[in-house]
Amino acid sequence: MNPISASAPTSQELERLLLRMSGRDEAAFKKLYAATRRKLFSTVLLLVKRGHLAEEILQEAYVRIWLNAGAYRPALGTPMVWMITIARNLAIDIARKSAREFYSDPSVLSGFAAESPTALETIEIREIESDTLKLQQSILSALQALEPTRRHLVIAAYIHGESRHRLSERYGVPVNTIKTWIRRALLEVRESVQNEVTSTC
Repeated sequence: MNPISASAPTSQELERLLLRMSGRDEAAFKKLYAATRRKLFSTVLLLVKRGHLAEEILQEAYVRIWLNAGAYRPALGTPMVWMITIARNLAIDIARKSAREFYSDPSVLSGFAAESPTALETIEIREIESDTLKLQQSILSALQALEPTRRHLVIAAYIHGESRHRLSERYGVPVNTIKTWIRRALLEVRESVQNEVTSTC
């Protein structure tokens, strides 16, 4: 047996795992995740400075790695460099986007109470007051609690700006279904945050 080292996997080992992942080998993905998570997490954390947010970004980075494993080529750099680039770009994109941009769907946001935008703006990556930080944690917790597909859809649509049509093609369902899933996901986040705010008042 030749187990993958969690601390220092070789490029050849990672290349083999990516190749297996291109065939949707979940066992290969688990090995790659265990071998690279620490490095990718530290990369993201250096950029966003928030452990919880770094975890969320890391999850989406691995979704992208899983979906695009078949597109990896040595010309793109070593597997680790390729994965770090994916994670780093995600972290930079999120750090540049405000919470208002994240929750930019007016048909969903129209129902929020007047004080809710302040809570949503806590997604922004900055040094903020402790009470706002608690609300930030509530929002991130609500996102984390979403069913994985809905969470990935929200992130893809509102952080990465992917169109509903593109998401429809990726997930193999009608555009209207994608819209419904995203709407329900945002409503779940809204309800969770409002309940948290109410319980702490």
